[in-house]
Amino acid sequence: MSEQTHALTVWRTEHSLLTLEDLASAAGLHPELVDVFVRYQLVEPTAHTSSCPLFSTSSVERLHRIIRLRHDLGVNLAAVGVILEMTEQIENLRSDLEMLRKQSERRNNYGSPVHL
Repeated sequence: MSEQTHALTVWRTEHSLLTLEDLASAAGLHPELVDVFVRYQLVEPTAHTSSCPLFSTSSVERLHRIIRLRHDLGVNLAAVGVILEMTEQIENLRSDLEMLRKQSERRNNYGSPVHL
C-alpha cells in the first residue's frame, strides 16, 4: 500500500467516511445500485478524493429508507427524492419546535425579565 493510499485510508477512518463500495457493503446492497441512487442525487457524497466520492456513515440509514420506500411502497426514484426531502424538512421543523419549547420553558421557569 502506498504512503498516500495509507494516509487517505487513515483520514477516511478518522472522519467515518465510506467509499461507494464500503457504503454498499454496509447497507447490504450492490455497488451499482448505490451508484444509481447517487446519480439520482438520493445519496450525496460528503467529500471527494481524486479517485472516488466519500459518504458519511449516516448514508447507510438513508439507503435503508430508500429501499423501504422502493420495495414496501413501490415508490419511483423521483418520488423517493421528494419524500426524503419532505421528511428531512419535517424533522428539522420538529427540532426547531423542540428548541423553541425548551426556550419558552426556561423563560417561564425563571420568570420573564423585568421591564422598567
